[in-house]
Amino acid sequence: MLCGNTDDHARNHAAFWDGKALTLTPAYDICPQGRTGQEASQAMLIHGNNNLSQLKTCLQTAHNFLLSEDKAREIFGNLVAVIEQHWDAVCQKAGLSDVDRKLLWRRQFLNPYATEGVLLK
Repeated sequence: MLCGNTDDHARNHAAFWDGKALTLTPAYDICPQGRTGQEASQAMLIHGNNNLSQLKTCLQTAHNFLLSEDKAREIFGNLVAVIEQHWDAVCQKAGLSDVDRKLLWRRQFLNPYATEGVLLK
């Protein structure tokens, strides 16, 4: 949601199993989708019939992942901070032009629609 990826079908999610515990695999197959407006939706349902690409949708189902609302907000805040902190270095490493950086920033990456209505910690 924070990077504009709406290609979130079930085969793009995975976990490691060590015989005792599950941990998420690193992110892969991230494909930021262009959009002309703010609203976006995920391919998979997030909570009930809701698939809107917003952190507030994730908050509605955080308890299903054994997360309190406060812990979920903390995670969201950390993710936003990491994206903001590393944006320039990642763009440089990827060889993105200034035009592409400006095109992606706050459109695909950290689009205001994703964080709308959520107070981050």
